[in-house]
Amino acid sequence: MTSEDAGPVRLAFWLATPVFTGAAIMAQELVAFRLYAPFFGYSIYIWGSMISVVMAALALGYALGGWIADRSRTDFPLYGMLLGGALYQLGVLFAVHSVLPTFANMGDFIGTSLASLVVFATPMMAMATACPFLIRLLARSGRVGATAGKIYALSTIGGIAGVLGTSFFLVPQLGTQKTLEAICLLSAATAVSGLALHDRAAVLALGLIAGALPFAPPPIWGGDTVWAVDSPYNFVRVVRNGRWLILKLNGDGGAHAIRDQGGGWTGHYFDYFALGPLLAPAQTLLVLGLGGGASITSTRLTAPEVMGDAVEIDPTVVEAADRFFGLSPEDRRLKVHVADARPWLAGNQRLYDLVHVDLYQGGPYIPFYLATAEFFDAVRAHMSPDGLLMMNLFDDGPRQELLISILATLQRVFPSVVVLSVGYGNRMLLAFPTATSKDAVRGRLANFDGDPAVKRLARRAATQIIDVDVPAGSVVFTDDYAPVEELTRRMLNGG
Repeated sequence: MTSEDAGPVRLAFWLATPVFTGAAIMAQELVAFRLYAPFFGYSIYIWGSMISVVMAALALGYALGGWIADRSRTDFPLYGMLLGGALYQLGVLFAVHSVLPTFANMGDFIGTSLASLVVFATPMMAMATACPFLIRLLARSGRVGATAGKIYALSTIGGIAGVLGTSFFLVPQLGTQKTLEAICLLSAATAVSGLALHDRAAVLALGLIAGALPFAPPPIWGGDTVWAVDSPYNFVRVVRNGRWLILKLNGDGGAHAIRDQGGGWTGHYFDYFALGPLLAPAQTLLVLGLGGGASITSTRLTAPEVMGDAVEIDPTVVEAADRFFGLSPEDRRLKVHVADARPWLAGNQRLYDLVHVDLYQGGPYIPFYLATAEFFDAVRAHMSPDGLLMMNLFDDGPRQELLISILATLQRVFPSVVVLSVGYGNRMLLAFPTATSKDAVRGRLANFDGDPAVKRLARRAATQIIDVDVPAGSVVFTDDYAPVEELTRRMLNGG
């Protein structure tokens, strides 16, 4: 069948098909990253592995579509392949949350690649067959170039719609599971509409798929999860562990806030933020990376009247802090700003006595632009002369490459940096805008005589001050070159 043989309805649908498949392809690519986050975490390696498999699937689909198109006289094989891809997506919806934990144990490259191969490669390949197939159907003698350009332009327009719709509506409003269901339904509707041009009975397939979607099992996070929400930035969970509430972002490892439901100390690195007022004035506080507000809770144990600002990019994390971690929106001592830390600093001129930096993107990875000399320059510009920067850093690798580079970067900006080893692979980095020796810090902590609980913590901290050798030539992170993810990945792999 050529374009001359097709009626206007069929021609119009042929032109609509690349829009729909382009939208579905890009929507699947975006939602894949969100689907993987609770199992693999967030990193450029996850993106790279997933996108490589997707591109390989698209390449195979283009080749397959062209090969079949040259051997077919109708569009029936195209829409049959699209229906097969939709049915595969339906099957994935019923199995994906069972198989992803297995792939997650295989590492960020092999695990992500295999997961992408199993979960997304088949439907991606099916949808990729559309463009070459339609070019073959629509091309007239001497107008192959124009037809190809039109089809790929329409596919790109659909891709743009898929990106915007998934980013700004589907995932934020519906969540990952419902977004996958919507993509499956779009794929099925495209396929069935094309097949219905041959036989109206094909519409039954769409009804069967639509009827099966509500029965696709949602992810099960265990009885310890008391709250779980997809946000534009993270998959946010609050988990109960005995008397503790724990804030988790994306992956199951790590904690972004811990709260004893009776209040008080956590037994983790969050407690060490209470030492800030012992080492610097504590009239004003800036928190970059609010999480559940654990650093604020700890600081108020020693400086209950401290006033300040907290910056958190994810509004759902702010909601969790309010609902579960005791951070009241009516607290007049604290103003919460939903913003990215770096742009917020650029637009604010206030000075602070204490600055907390605890910035992780839902896992062990620090966003690279929040660990550079330029970032720390911006932080220092917001500190009072006697102020203190307290930064949480996780590095349990044998070579401590990440710690050394962060120290080298801080030392480029601050005249004095002191390191506390506070357990579980965490380090509390103390950076002073004025020259301060380790002995002076150790003395102020060891000689504190006040609240018994604070006194115990301060004396323990005095013994946890460590010497870290920063060799000449150590990598200093800059906006131009900051291999934070590479060093973090090596650390996680024991290198």
